[in-house]
Amino acid sequence: MNRRQFSLFMGAAALAMTGSAAAANVRQNPFGPPPWTIGFSQDTMGHPWRAFMVTSAEARAKKYPELIKEFIFTDGKGTNEKQIADIEDLISRKVNLIMMSPREARALAPAVQAIKKADIPLIVLDREVVGDDYNVFIGGNNLHIGEELGKYAKGKLGETWNYLELEGVPGATPTIQRHEGFTSVLTGNKGIKRLDGQPANYDLAPAIPIVEDWLTRYRGQFRAIYAHNDPMILGAINVLKEAGFKPGEVFLIGVDGQREAFQAIKEGWLQATAIYATGGSIGVDMAIRVLKGEPVPKRIITETPVITRENVDEYYKADLQYVR
Repeated sequence: MNRRQFSLFMGAAALAMTGSAAAANVRQNPFGPPPWTIGFSQDTMGHPWRAFMVTSAEARAKKYPELIKEFIFTDGKGTNEKQIADIEDLISRKVNLIMMSPREARALAPAVQAIKKADIPLIVLDREVVGDDYNVFIGGNNLHIGEELGKYAKGKLGETWNYLELEGVPGATPTIQRHEGFTSVLTGNKGIKRLDGQPANYDLAPAIPIVEDWLTRYRGQFRAIYAHNDPMILGAINVLKEAGFKPGEVFLIGVDGQREAFQAIKEGWLQATAIYATGGSIGVDMAIRVLKGEPVPKRIITETPVITRENVDEYYKADLQYVR
């Protein structure tokens, strides 16, 4: 799948409906007449991918000037407690719909129940919530991402190698599933071993001291580093450069499809990443459908192509921070 096909898929996914759902009887504007106020609860705005999720949603909301009177977003500052308080505030402000990308599924369960109790529709992005008390979920298949990256690494490195794993936020569904998917395709290969894994919470800065420590403890013992997102692997690249490593000396893997990751692939530092769409703009489109009373798919699973040196030029654009 090339960049054009990926873009076409993203547009088609937002419109995908089952025949029975499309034919269902619906009530017009079930949550009140327009113009509407949409509230967006983000885990953290301190991460470029998550900030892009919000800004792309905000830009999309401006395409509906007669239907959306206000788009409000909140910053959970990377804590469950702040995000829960943010959602309580959005409920008290009587927004017509809430979009949410939760920090952790179980920790945010009370907030999901509060949204349901207030009879406010909910669009969930990226990370799962406990149960199915939402109108639409939009995200990639993280198990599949891990599996495909594991297969790619195994195909390139063979049957005997050790690796290190930079993990995301503990307890977050992408963290769990990206780990499980990757390890599932390596299970049973006695020559492949994970030496260590540490959470860097999807951020570049925390990844740096972790990799520095690994170089002290495991230098000469590992062939690959697998990171659950691009910022963490970019942090690893910074450490490797400072330590005198050359491009390709360590097999590096990320996730997201960040512009800087594409550049690292072109330079030979990063061997693979997987595109993971934020879903922000599609989320707004689905929000409008929900508020109008139109049928929507319960789940939209976005494509997550693996990007390597062989196909990076099909997706890379210097003026785009992410392929969306």
